[in-house]
Amino acid sequence: MGGDIYFIDVSKDSVIIAVIDCTGHGVPGAFMTMIACSSLRRIVIDEQCDDPAKILQRLNFAVKSTLQQNTDKANSDDGMDACICAINQSKTQLTFAGAILPLIYIHDNEIHIIKGDQQSIGYKESKRSRMEYTFTNHTISIKSRMSFYLATDGYKDQLGGEDCTCLSNKRFKNLLKGIYHLPYEQQKEKLIHEFHLYRGENEIQDDLTIVGFGF
Repeated sequence: MGGDIYFIDVSKDSVIIAVIDCTGHGVPGAFMTMIACSSLRRIVIDEQCDDPAKILQRLNFAVKSTLQQNTDKANSDDGMDACICAINQSKTQLTFAGAILPLIYIHDNEIHIIKGDQQSIGYKESKRSRMEYTFTNHTISIKSRMSFYLATDGYKDQLGGEDCTCLSNKRFKNLLKGIYHLPYEQQKEKLIHEFHLYRGENEIQDDLTIVGFGF
């Protein structure tokens, strides 16, 4: 199994928040998380890139180049899904870009989903990943009492319930809608409680990461 990563960087002009779900098993999975962490830090901190779509594009290039996935020599067919937000505090705007993973936000009791591009980071060229792919930015005007969520698929994919089925996107969204008005520490406790209640005696399927934030 690979690993989930969350990353936050605060600069004078913006806040970058990223959530990444790496694939792979054992040593290859650990190697993928190392590549993701080091590449993200270099792109955001050293190169000072604060454009989510460009961060994903550079991350894709870094992963594929490191693993030689754009050549016939590639042995690794691992990769990652990711979602990134850049918050411009002076303009009160949030810009989002995703590689498979979405952004969920709730305002005035209405839930909104912005889907990520149907393009992962890494993987071999012959499958679902292209070195030159350009990701899409989505910009939202930040309003008071908005709640935003970035999450990997571990929570919604958990098996449980009477029929031992996935918790599902629908249940996950309904959970968020029922708790988004609470302080974030209480939201965390509710999500953990509901997760374990649903899974019962079933094993945890995957890593779980949910990052929630608001203004």
